[in-house]
Amino acid sequence: MVKARFNQFLIFLIAALWVLSCTPASASLQAQVDRNPVAMNESFNLTLSSDSSDGEPDLSALKRDFDVLGQSKSSSFQIINGQISHNTQWQISLMAKHAGQLQIPAISIGGQSSAPINLTVTTASQAGTAQQSRDLFLEVSATPQTVHVQQQIIFTVRLYSALSLGEGSSLSDPTFPNMDAVVERLGTDHPFEVMRNGQAYSVIERRYAVFPQKSGQFSSTPIVFDGSVVEANQNGGGFMFNPFSQSTRQMRLDSKSVAFTVKPVPPGYDIRQWLPASNLQLTEQWSENPPRFTVGEPITRTLTITANGLTATQLPALDSGKIAGLKLYPDQPTLKNGQDGNGIIGTREQKIAYIPTRAGNVTLPAIEIKWWNVNTNQAEVARLPARSITVLPGSPNQVSAPPPSPAPLVTQAPASTTLSGNVPRSSGAFVSGSQRWWPSLAVLLGLGWLITLLAWWWRAHQKTPSAGADAASEETLGKLEKQFRKACMENNAAQAKTQLLAWAKQRWRQAPPASLTALARLCEPELAEAITQLDGALYAKTQAQWHGDILWHLFNQHKPGGKPVKTKKTDSLEPLYRNS
Repeated sequence: MVKARFNQFLIFLIAALWVLSCTPASASLQAQVDRNPVAMNESFNLTLSSDSSDGEPDLSALKRDFDVLGQSKSSSFQIINGQISHNTQWQISLMAKHAGQLQIPAISIGGQSSAPINLTVTTASQAGTAQQSRDLFLEVSATPQTVHVQQQIIFTVRLYSALSLGEGSSLSDPTFPNMDAVVERLGTDHPFEVMRNGQAYSVIERRYAVFPQKSGQFSSTPIVFDGSVVEANQNGGGFMFNPFSQSTRQMRLDSKSVAFTVKPVPPGYDIRQWLPASNLQLTEQWSENPPRFTVGEPITRTLTITANGLTATQLPALDSGKIAGLKLYPDQPTLKNGQDGNGIIGTREQKIAYIPTRAGNVTLPAIEIKWWNVNTNQAEVARLPARSITVLPGSPNQVSAPPPSPAPLVTQAPASTTLSGNVPRSSGAFVSGSQRWWPSLAVLLGLGWLITLLAWWWRAHQKTPSAGADAASEETLGKLEKQFRKACMENNAAQAKTQLLAWAKQRWRQAPPASLTALARLCEPELAEAITQLDGALYAKTQAQWHGDILWHLFNQHKPGGKPVKTKKTDSLEPLYRNS
């Protein structure tokens, strides 16, 4: 019995000694950087090494002086001669926010803390970064740099690289603090090759159209390149190239800023009719060439405005007005934006059907559009001259009477046939002509009705969004209208603008108006005037004088049509002018 207890004690003692021999002496956390000093806008690696796997590093203290670009973790476990070896490493990619003598503070993991590390960060003017700038640099330019409000600026970014760029590299988009600018990217990136001072560079060019919203002096923020570059092979004396030994390092590069001068509109111009463009043309086309006008027969006129440096939503609506002797039926305008080497080209196309109501001479009034030529800095007018037309009678035996409606024709045709046998021979020529004309007109009108029915059938069977999508759109519009009404009832002009533009974005999903000015152009005169008053109230000295209930009443009464209009996909850039 005693011997058995002794054996158990001996076994316990041996096991305890073995466990103690296998247990690490103490836990520790080590920190080191891969190089010191480092250059500004260049990444470096901080390695944390611990013989404990408990917890994760707290990096919050680093963020005061450094940007944390990435983090990875690896672990190893070994038993050698009964000794357990466990190690966990964290690789942290950092970039200094400013130059100078910085300190990487103590970092905690679980109950452990590393020692602080003093780090020297050199400025961009020192030798190492100078070499970097020769291999990788940014150029930005703007044309022109002195413009009027709402005038297009072409902003160009070029990244020159003599290095191989890694995946995930990016360029920031330009921003213009306090300028209240609308920015639209033009096309896709354009790569090409160039030689500079005997050095070959791969260039990536990116272009933007910028529309300033108010006058004053402004500057762009620097464009930032953020990405990785492939470092050269570091095999030393090795004679064979080994692509697997290449490594990448993170880099950040800033461009210079670009200054702008934005002038207000010239005196005497209404901002709602302000059209700064490099070229603007007004053209017309007729469904017949030359056009032939006959009483009761429709003929279509297509009016097209094309402007270089303006978007389609900036172009004005064409007032068809009233013309004595003609009935006018305008169609919904077609808006579209295109691009060329000089920026955006906006097009507004308006079809108008004319139906003469009487024979004789009719004058189509001249159409004029005033615009500002940014190349010559002069006012110009695009004009279609007045046109005098002659309307032919719709019937050979009735010069000035309007064409008969289809209903009397149905009852009149049998009457003509019945009377033909009793008419004196002297009037036979008239009856014969009438008999020839009425059947032809009846056939023509029948074909017209058939074409109309086919058109209705075709439109009814066009592909439309599902009922669920329409219901969702209507539901969204309803919610936005409630929010807009609430802002109006509270006389909150800023919130009313936000909700109204959100409603317009849903209403015209493919080509939404980008400003209250653009939205006013799409509304009836009374509502447009109320929207303009909201626009002015936002920048008035006493916004409390604005009464939102008036705008809500007019909006509720005159808001554009029922369901959202589906238009061709365009890039809407309608800017909003403000005097500073």
